[in-house]
Amino acid sequence: MAALKSVTRGTLKEVQKAVHREVSYTKGIKRIVEKKIKSAQQNLLKNFEKHPVTVEIEGGPNASNLSGTLGGIGNLFTYIGFSAGDKPLAVLRVLLEKYEIKYHHAKARTTINIQVPTTAELFKVTPMPWATGRSWAKGIETGISGLGRYLYQDSARSRSGGAVQVRGKLRAGKFNNTSYLSSLLNNYYKEIRRIEKGTLT
Repeated sequence: MAALKSVTRGTLKEVQKAVHREVSYTKGIKRIVEKKIKSAQQNLLKNFEKHPVTVEIEGGPNASNLSGTLGGIGNLFTYIGFSAGDKPLAVLRVLLEKYEIKYHHAKARTTINIQVPTTAELFKVTPMPWATGRSWAKGIETGISGLGRYLYQDSARSRSGGAVQVRGKLRAGKFNNTSYLSSLLNNYYKEIRRIEKGTLT
């Protein structure tokens, strides 16, 4: 009976040690993964903030056309039709900071799945002020019509206070599409996939 108790106590200690090792191992993996994701996210946010489109829209109705999308005429804030005082980039910043990690443990291997915002989700939260079925963020990449009738000047009829759309055509030329969120997210996704594939065994 005494021998049985000794074996039982010994076995219990081994189990406890194994559990402790497993818990420590899992916590270690989570720390590594979280650190790598934070680094990837910081790169994304840094590139987002310094992108000419972001800087231009953040500049409001008095910004210059840093992105070159309008051929140097006016700026995206007034061209898109935001109202004075709007903060159209705030919702993007909130969404870009979101992510979810799912851990899957199987035998001696732990795999992870990292879920981050998609371009479709970002386009959904960036509706045109005058056409909710369209995304201004997607329009940056695919085109926003109306440059020929865009008059950049102070006006009481303007949402932003800095521009209006006139009836007649003022000029030739068209909106110059430029890469924006899709490009930023594609680079982010590549970093996320590398983190997932680099999970320790």
